[in-house]
Amino acid sequence: MSDKKTEKNYEKITINLPAVDFGKIDYLVDQGFYNTRTEFIRTSIKQEIEKNSFTFETITKEKSSVPGSFFAIGVANINRNTLEKHLQAGTKMKIFTIGACRFARDIDVDLVKETVESFRVFGIKKGAPGVIDFLETLKYIP
Repeated sequence: MSDKKTEKNYEKITINLPAVDFGKIDYLVDQGFYNTRTEFIRTSIKQEIEKNSFTFETITKEKSSVPGSFFAIGVANINRNTLEKHLQAGTKMKIFTIGACRFARDIDVDLVKETVESFRVFGIKKGAPGVIDFLETLKYIP
C-alpha cells in the first residue's frame, strides 16, 4: 500500500483490545490466516459492515428520494460552483453523507450559510477554517 493515492483513502484509528484478543490476532497472523494485524482488523470490519448491508440499502433508498437532498455513501466533494448554483436558484442543500464530505478550500462560511440547510456526516468532514464548525451547528432535517 505504498501508493500515495491509495493511502489517501484510509484514515488511521486507534483501538484498545483485551490482551487475550490481541494475542489471538497475533496467533492467527503467525499461523498464516492473515498477513498482518491490520489485514485481520480490516477484514473483520468489512465482514461486520457486510452483515449490516440491508441498513445501508435502506438508508440509500430513503435519503435518495428526499427532494433537495445531497446524499452520498463514499466521498462527497462539494465545490464552490455547486453551492453558487444553489444560491442562484434560491435553494438550500440537505447534506447527508456516510464516508467523507469535503468542501473545497475556496468555500467560505458565508456561502455555506446561504446554501446549506442541514448537514449530517458519518465519517470524515473537511473544509476551510470555520466551515465545518458552522456546519456542525446545523441540525439534520430529513
